[in-house]
Amino acid sequence: MTANNNFSFFKKLSLSVLLMISLFIVCLWGLFIVADMIFEDKNFSFDEKVFSIIKPWVSNTQTSIMQVITFIGSQNFLLPANLLLIGFYLFFKRNKETAFKIAAVSISSVVAMFLIKFFLKRERPLLPLIAKVHGYSFPSGHTFTSVTFYGIIAYIIYKNVHHKFLKWVLIILCIILMVLVGYSRVYLRLHYASDVIAAFCLGIIWLVLAKWFFVKTEKNPLPQESDKMI
Repeated sequence: MTANNNFSFFKKLSLSVLLMISLFIVCLWGLFIVADMIFEDKNFSFDEKVFSIIKPWVSNTQTSIMQVITFIGSQNFLLPANLLLIGFYLFFKRNKETAFKIAAVSISSVVAMFLIKFFLKRERPLLPLIAKVHGYSFPSGHTFTSVTFYGIIAYIIYKNVHHKFLKWVLIILCIILMVLVGYSRVYLRLHYASDVIAAFCLGIIWLVLAKWFFVKTEKNPLPQESDKMI
């Protein structure tokens, strides 16, 4: 490897690390702001304002669409989707390491979500548009697990799709799905907007920590295989 190639590699590596650190700090700060507003200041004006903005747009058609969107962020959809993705890497790609990483991120994010919900115990909004669901409100579980799952999919696309235009179209679609799932939870009045924002922050923090942990624990931190997930 030439000196120029070495410089190019370290430049790219430093930009990647800088982006991860920046994302982590911004999301941690955002999470702190939201948690402080809700649990310390008891200020719910932001959540009520978001509900009032959405209210004029509520209709039977919109509600039906939002129910479909919220389903793709539910465990009924994401659990089989995660199992299929793990199975694909385990049996088709013969890549146990990547299959383990996907499973680890998925399972740990669900455990973390339930622990946070149980510890903070925020009640859900009153008068949901569909049948009331059980469990606590903060953070939005649908949003949190959607960010981790579709974040993994986006990373796989980034690493494996070589056509630049198609790559970014697919990555943007993954981001849109995350946002739509989060919006559907607020629209349906199953979560407050602050629950969804916190879930986005937590999901991104979780992905950054997972990336850092797996890079640190890899025997070879510079994998050559194109199907390396993290």
